[in-house]
Amino acid sequence: MSKAEIDKILDRALSGWQIRGEEAQKLLNAKGDNIKELFSVAQEMACEKNDRSIIFYQEAFPPISLTGLSCSLNCKHCNKYYLRHMIPAKGPEKLFRVCKALYEKGVPGVLLSGGSRKDGTVPLDEFADVMAKIKKETGLLFLAHTGLMNYETAKLLKESGLDGVLIDVVGSQETARKVFGIKISPEDYMKTFEALEKVGFPNISPHICVGLHFGRLKGEAKALELISKTKISTVVIVVLIPTKGTGMADVPPPSPKDVAKVIAIANLMFPRVPVSLGCVRPGKTYRSKIDAMAIKAGVGKLAVPTKSSIKVASQMGLKTRFYNQVMCCCLNISK
Repeated sequence: MSKAEIDKILDRALSGWQIRGEEAQKLLNAKGDNIKELFSVAQEMACEKNDRSIIFYQEAFPPISLTGLSCSLNCKHCNKYYLRHMIPAKGPEKLFRVCKALYEKGVPGVLLSGGSRKDGTVPLDEFADVMAKIKKETGLLFLAHTGLMNYETAKLLKESGLDGVLIDVVGSQETARKVFGIKISPEDYMKTFEALEKVGFPNISPHICVGLHFGRLKGEAKALELISKTKISTVVIVVLIPTKGTGMADVPPPSPKDVAKVIAIANLMFPRVPVSLGCVRPGKTYRSKIDAMAIKAGVGKLAVPTKSSIKVASQMGLKTRFYNQVMCCCLNISK
C-alpha cells in the first residue's frame, strides 16, 4: 500500500472521521515508515483523548469460575487450562461464600467467569439471584465474561447488579469455528450489543484477542469494525498466550509490532473511547516489548504493567496514575 493511501486514511482519522473496517485492514498491512506514521497519529489522538496521561493497574480483580473446571467447549487456545487458575464457585451457595470471604479481606470487586455452554454462553443467569444478594450485602463490584446474550439475560443480569460486561469479540467466523469449535456470526455479536444497550448497561468492554487465529492476524480489523457500531465504554486488547497442554502450545504469539498496530488502529477508530491493554498477554521479555510498543501506539490503560513500561511512559512525558484493585481497566468507574 502506498504512503499516499496511508496518509489519506490517517488524515481522515485526524479530521474526526471514523475509519471503516477495510481502512483498518489496510493500516494493519502497513509496513516500514507507514507504521511509524500510524503510531505517530495514534499517539497524537490518544494524548488529546487521555490528556497526555496513562493509567497503570497493578492487579486484576480475582477471577471466579462459576462452572469450576467444567466447560462444554475445548477451545484450541485454552482447553480448560485457565479455569484451573480461577477460584471455583460451582453453585450459588458457593459463590456467596467466596464473595463474602473476599469482601471481608477488603477486595473491592470480582471477575465472574467460567466455562461455556455449547452455544458460547456462560451460565450467569443461574446466579442472578445470589448476585443480587451479594451486591446488597457487600456492594462488591461485579465484572463478568458473559459470552453471547439475548435481551432477557441482559435484563436479568442488569437487575442482579452486574457492573460491567466483558465480551470476547472475534471478527473471523473461520477463527470462531476452528478455535472455539462453534459458529458465531457478526449478527450474533450485534444482537448481544443491542440487548446490552437496550437494558442500559453502563460499562460494556469488548475484548479483542490479537493473534487468536493460531498466532496470526485474522479478523482483528473486522472485530474493531463490529464494536464501532455500538456504544461501549472501553476497548480492551489482549494477546494470545501459547499455553502448554493446548492446541496452540507451540504457536508463536503475534509480534509486538502487530499488537501495537491493533492498539493504534483502535485509537483511530475510537477517538473518544479509552483503549486498554488487558492483563492477558505473554510474559517475560515479550511482555516488556508489547507494553513499550503499546504505549507508543497510544494505549490509555495498561493492566499489570512491567517496570520497563512505566519507564517508557515517563520518558515520553506522559502523566502516570497508579491503581491497585480499586479500579479495573475494563470500567470507567472508581470506588
